[in-house]
Amino acid sequence: MRRTQKRERLWRTGAILAAAMWLASALAACMSMSAAEFLGATPGGAQDIGLARSIIAEGGVPRLDQFTVEGLFSEHDLTLANPPPCEQALCLGSAAGLEVGLDDDQRDLFVQIGMSSNIRADAFVREPLNLAIVVDTSGSMSSVLPLLREALHALVDALRPDDRVALVVFESIARTIQPSTPATDAQALHDAVDRLHTGGSTNMEAGMRLGYAEIDEFVDEDHLSRLMVFTDAMTNTGNTDVGSFNALTQAAAARDIGFTFFGFGDNFNADFVDQIAALRGGNYRFVRPEDVKPIFAEELDFLVTPIAYDLRVALTAGAGVERRAVYGVPQVDSHVDGELFDVTTVFLSKRQGGIVLRFDGRDIEALRDGESIKVGEAIITYQTIDGTPVEQRLAVSMPLAAPISPTASHYPDAPIQRTLAVTDQYLAMKRVCGDYWNEGGTSHDPDFDVADAAARLDAASAKLQAAHALLEDANLQREVELLARLKQNIGAAE
Repeated sequence: MRRTQKRERLWRTGAILAAAMWLASALAACMSMSAAEFLGATPGGAQDIGLARSIIAEGGVPRLDQFTVEGLFSEHDLTLANPPPCEQALCLGSAAGLEVGLDDDQRDLFVQIGMSSNIRADAFVREPLNLAIVVDTSGSMSSVLPLLREALHALVDALRPDDRVALVVFESIARTIQPSTPATDAQALHDAVDRLHTGGSTNMEAGMRLGYAEIDEFVDEDHLSRLMVFTDAMTNTGNTDVGSFNALTQAAAARDIGFTFFGFGDNFNADFVDQIAALRGGNYRFVRPEDVKPIFAEELDFLVTPIAYDLRVALTAGAGVERRAVYGVPQVDSHVDGELFDVTTVFLSKRQGGIVLRFDGRDIEALRDGESIKVGEAIITYQTIDGTPVEQRLAVSMPLAAPISPTASHYPDAPIQRTLAVTDQYLAMKRVCGDYWNEGGTSHDPDFDVADAAARLDAASAKLQAAHALLEDANLQREVELLARLKQNIGAAE
């Protein structure tokens, strides 16, 4: 692989820096290192539920295609209580608990596959970028033009002189505003952003093709090559089917070019982008005014840095215990095959990500092994960014000294309680929003049971508050506030 030597140098240098800094810290403070000093990892695809948050903040109820569980997970630091020692760029651990799912009220066994890294936050420096910025200036973007400009200015400010950047715009046609050049003249880019105006239809395919052409000439082992598309994804000119865009991005991925979408406006076609961003090298964020600084000043370097490809996990529980669902895998319906599921790309992150497997929890005593529930063994494989295959085996179990009621929850530690609270938040939102929109339709169900929906949202809030009381995690309190607003929006009186 053309990036192999470069990547090996990067991780080797990172390892040396990490070791040196660890020694200096230990000598200076005589303290053990906390997990917070290391970066985490999250799957590609959705990196937030910003669109749903925006809709709820404006008094609406999001449809099921406007938020994903992996987006919600990616906003949270889903640490494990006792992670295994991590000696490589991607490490996986496990935890388990019992919880009543707020979608169907069944008590089930939930297993978290947690993701961490041995890369220290204070030692990581991203590679230089070979970047094409592709901007949707069609008429449908007119209402978000000020926010679009703000986001683009923030991106320009985050670039370094050793980056390369091209600027492409598209509406009915696509045009190159600035060919690929070293990012040494930030003011010229800022001026180009200030001159953007909107009008015309949305030929996103043309814009992406032109952006890829700008990147192609400069793909090498010394740069991270990436296409960034700023759009509402309301494509209506040129090829508009998902299959065409999948083929386009897959061909670019074969040339070592990744992609990130930034979505704008409450009409953002999240479902369309979600299908594309689940592919190799892909991810996306929704941009609200309050998100501009966190995305471009704090998280940009992680959005462009993959650390593993083709992550595959197989976990079979004991006889008679059926796996019911997998949460946190982008486009899960096309990435689960029997007992195996896969994630095409894992990115470096400020937060430790997670995937949650749900097993029928009505007969967990069948899995008892002394004072624990022995769930099974997870067999994990993936490829590092230089193509090296890695295999890891995880023994998954849950401490449980004595049998408990078939309807009782059980959290062996506070971190798994947080993960299950966030999972139940998603399940409650999925049930409530699905019922509100008549099981994923676009029209409100006149027979919607407001009382049942309110009870589910209240139950989810109680679980989040209980985890917050243990961990003092401000993100959990934010979710409580989100659910309270959603409860108002569905017409439930306080």
